[in-house]
Amino acid sequence: MRSSTKGLLFALLLSIGLPTLAAAEEIVLDPARKAALLALPSIDGPSLSAADLEDRVVVVNFFASWCPPCHPEFDNLIQLDRDYRARGVTVVSVNIFEDFFGEDGGLRLRGFLAGKAPPFPVLGDGETVAEAFGEVTRIPTLLVFDREGQPSLHFVHAEGSKKTHASLDEIKAAVESVL
Repeated sequence: MRSSTKGLLFALLLSIGLPTLAAAEEIVLDPARKAALLALPSIDGPSLSAADLEDRVVVVNFFASWCPPCHPEFDNLIQLDRDYRARGVTVVSVNIFEDFFGEDGGLRLRGFLAGKAPPFPVLGDGETVAEAFGEVTRIPTLLVFDREGQPSLHFVHAEGSKKTHASLDEIKAAVESVL
């Protein structure tokens, strides 16, 4: 479909009050998404339990060890966990796209995790839940949910963007707004 035809279709849909393809579904941390996270295998750190996701602010991060912007965001999450775990915040990191370059990323991932020593659960097989969390196709992707599972922050490293990851201040502000 040519762009002028798409524009006319978009304008027509707006004029008659129908939802457009541009409208994105809001991602909430509902029971199905919690179950999807709980089904993922633990790679490193403590295991994730149902109690970690109930009546807590939950931060979910999708990352890969080869992803340069994922490194500082992961450091931010380690600091966030230290500062906020006792206040009812759960941080969960989900590894995704680790074998993107057609090689076994297991050794690289183990080195990454050994160097970072995350105090929170790090889960594998993220590709199995990527669709449930809004078609995760870019990393890092970070979501913050309030105690009822409603979104507070959804950061995605957009292709070509100068902003590559969520800053610690941004994550803390999203967490503070829902504590």
